[in-house]
Amino acid sequence: MDRIKKWTGENKIIVLYFVYAVVIEMLCVYSIEKNPIITRPYIELGLLIVITCVGLFLKSNRARYIYSIIFLILESVINLVMIIIYDMTGQYFDYGMIKLRNDAFGVLESVPVRFVPFYGMLFMCLIFITLTNRIVKKDRKFAMDKTHKICYLMGIIIGLSMFIVAIIHENIYKIDKYEMLLTNEQKGIYSSYGIVGNILNESAKGIVFNDSVELPKKKIDKYIYKEVSVPTSNFGISKDKNVVVILTESLEWFPFINSDEFKNTLGLSDDDIRKLLPNLTKFYNQSVVIRNFHSKEKTDISETYSILGSYPSDKYIAYDYPENTLPQTLPNILRNISDEDIQIRSYHNGYKEFYNRIFTHSMFGFDKLVDSYDMYEMSDKNVENGLSKTETMHDYMNEGERNLDSEMIDTCKDDMFPTDKRFYTYITTITMHGIYYERENLSSHYKEFEKYYTPTYEGNEDVTEEQIENENVLKDYFVTVMEFDKALGIMMDDLKEKNLLDSTTIVLFGDHNAYYQELSNYVKDIYGYDTENNYTDLYNVPLMIYDTDLDHEEIDKFVCTADIVPTMMDLLGIRYYSNLYFGNSVFSSEKSVLYSRAYGFFLDEGIVARSVNSILYQNSKVTDEDLKEFADNAKILVTKLKYCDQIFYQDYFGKKKNYNKFIENMKYINSY
Repeated sequence: MDRIKKWTGENKIIVLYFVYAVVIEMLCVYSIEKNPIITRPYIELGLLIVITCVGLFLKSNRARYIYSIIFLILESVINLVMIIIYDMTGQYFDYGMIKLRNDAFGVLESVPVRFVPFYGMLFMCLIFITLTNRIVKKDRKFAMDKTHKICYLMGIIIGLSMFIVAIIHENIYKIDKYEMLLTNEQKGIYSSYGIVGNILNESAKGIVFNDSVELPKKKIDKYIYKEVSVPTSNFGISKDKNVVVILTESLEWFPFINSDEFKNTLGLSDDDIRKLLPNLTKFYNQSVVIRNFHSKEKTDISETYSILGSYPSDKYIAYDYPENTLPQTLPNILRNISDEDIQIRSYHNGYKEFYNRIFTHSMFGFDKLVDSYDMYEMSDKNVENGLSKTETMHDYMNEGERNLDSEMIDTCKDDMFPTDKRFYTYITTITMHGIYYERENLSSHYKEFEKYYTPTYEGNEDVTEEQIENENVLKDYFVTVMEFDKALGIMMDDLKEKNLLDSTTIVLFGDHNAYYQELSNYVKDIYGYDTENNYTDLYNVPLMIYDTDLDHEEIDKFVCTADIVPTMMDLLGIRYYSNLYFGNSVFSSEKSVLYSRAYGFFLDEGIVARSVNSILYQNSKVTDEDLKEFADNAKILVTKLKYCDQIFYQDYFGKKKNYNKFIENMKYINSY
């Protein structure tokens, strides 16, 4: 015991480093998972043992002091970055994020810092520096005998072995990885591996363990062509019509619907909303409204779901498969199974390089992707040709603000909605993108808004700064919705003037909730699984389908982003191979389950789950029968994921024989 005390006293700096490193990691895990215990710490613990034993080889307190501070600060910075990413997006780190880094930094205008872990780590580092600084002042040289050197070397070997074995154990699956996805019992990724441990594990998975087992062609063929979609009562109602799909950035229900589920609103009356958002209100009243639509993805994945109807389980299409052949996308199907000349274009008033759209949209089947730079040129040409007196598209992005959706539609409307040919037009908006603050280019909307708005906290002496700030954020968000409403009005008026409304089907949906500045959490009063409200309502966003041959109705069944493509093909009178698509037509009796690629969990009505064996949230109204239905649907979805992954891994349709077979089979089941 005396020898241990003596050794601890002599090596106090390194011992303290080990203790503080463990405490910092547990503090950061607690800040995310609300549980400091790391159940499978072996990857990170192995690395920590190696770092500690290497530090013991240093022969002076000063060297050990500098060495320990460097690694503590490095650990703290890494943890803080991961906490910020989680706070911003709700995502755990995975290797694919490295490829998304430029896109991620492009939207980090405002970085939230959770104060407990930030000040906790700062406090721990300062205490460590204070305690060890006294030891450094008594700097001494360590004379290590052979026994110490052997022990420290053995420690390095043991730590390295633990690290390597743990990495291998986590990545060489004893069972099929899709079975693990379906049945694992994890509650949280960071509470399983730790934050640094997860980074190391994901990096190993992405760099070393990235080979996929290829299934044989016969097996894939059999699965793909096993099931053909069953037409619904609305099958073919939009046949041969034009199609407009609008992915509306961060669109929520609460700006244009007063409902008890929205606990914090601006106090506007229904009449006020009709006057401020006339076009959205009218569109809602004339559309099929899917009130129970859910999206829990980033924009790029929601966009892909609404074009392709599926997504790989552990890769990012934009960066891992930007040149694959995908005949199963809706644009490619429209082109390949019909002899009719169809203009198929996409429009985004941001940059085409963002999310690598410059490649993916070509792969998806679009003839052309028109971005903000193209729109600036179109605006200039309109002025030159006398079609417009002033420029219709301003470069607000270069001035630090979002471009205006109304200017995009006004500038591109003749290109988007031609009168001499059938068209499929996909529009991705940007004005409503967070963060939300008072923007100069929305000043006219603010003036109109102020005519109807009275702060709900006016006259309340107990109001807090936080309440005022939250309502101001909501106000700023509402004004961006007014701008989109203006854009929608320009589009609808243009289609009407061109006599295209009766021959055009319009699908409008929100890509995800308004998660910036926790706006959606505030309005719905949902901050965690312990909420009295239905937690899955946090991801309930708009989906509306306008077609003059469809009566206004509200569909209440659980629907998700994966259902958009099957619904559109159903309306367009296109039968399809349903195993290629994760969802179902909203008009069918079949219900879908959402697997969130970005967030790593399943979503169903009143259910959030890491797997069927790990339910993270269950609403009180969810029954055992509901759980069984969820498990059955999740199993179907995971099987689809397995084969979808194979199609991407192998670039299955890149092989001419497979491609031709798909086109021939699609024509056959559609009698072309």
